[in-house]
Amino acid sequence: MSEIKAKPTVVIWDMGGIIYGFFAEAIVDRAKQEGWPLEKLPLGPTGIAPDPDYDALDRGDISEPEYVKRLASMLAQNGIAYKPYEDITLATQERPRTWEFIKQLKKAGLRQMLLTNDATAWLGENWWETWPLSPLFDAIVDVKNVGIRKPAPEPYLACTNELGVKPEDCLFIDDMRVNCKGAEAVGMQSYWYDIRDHQLSLAGVKRVLGL
Repeated sequence: MSEIKAKPTVVIWDMGGIIYGFFAEAIVDRAKQEGWPLEKLPLGPTGIAPDPDYDALDRGDISEPEYVKRLASMLAQNGIAYKPYEDITLATQERPRTWEFIKQLKKAGLRQMLLTNDATAWLGENWWETWPLSPLFDAIVDVKNVGIRKPAPEPYLACTNELGVKPEDCLFIDDMRVNCKGAEAVGMQSYWYDIRDHQLSLAGVKRVLGL
């Protein structure tokens, strides 16, 4: 998390991992149901086995599509024929606490945006047009329409352009450290959201916002 210099007036949320569960979490649940050998399967931060590919994703060494490709290959090597992008249930793991918190911030008068790298891959083209949470946000930026992914500067600046605000007015929240660093590089404040402890992470966001 960057040093907080002023109370933010705009909150920019990442989507996967925060508003919905990170897809590997749902795969962990499926592994338990199917009896897959969890101790041998690297499945993100909520799995049992160490996951060097997830660490590479968190650092920005690989993209999420590359991580998904490697994960599917790893499962195949363990005799598990499973393709994450073909499982639509992975995009529906709701985070009720986060949803409620976003509603509270809206009632408190804070402006909020959504900035996502990969929602189109999971939810389909133009997903925001029918997404039930769209009314909670003042704007939604999908990098598919920007042409370049976080942590490049352009997606963050697209957010500030949408609302006509300065980067320093914004608090960006993401579960990937590399994306938080990208926000800081353009002058935003950032908060790294630990998906292993949602209560603690939401409490931290509340503290940063002075609520």
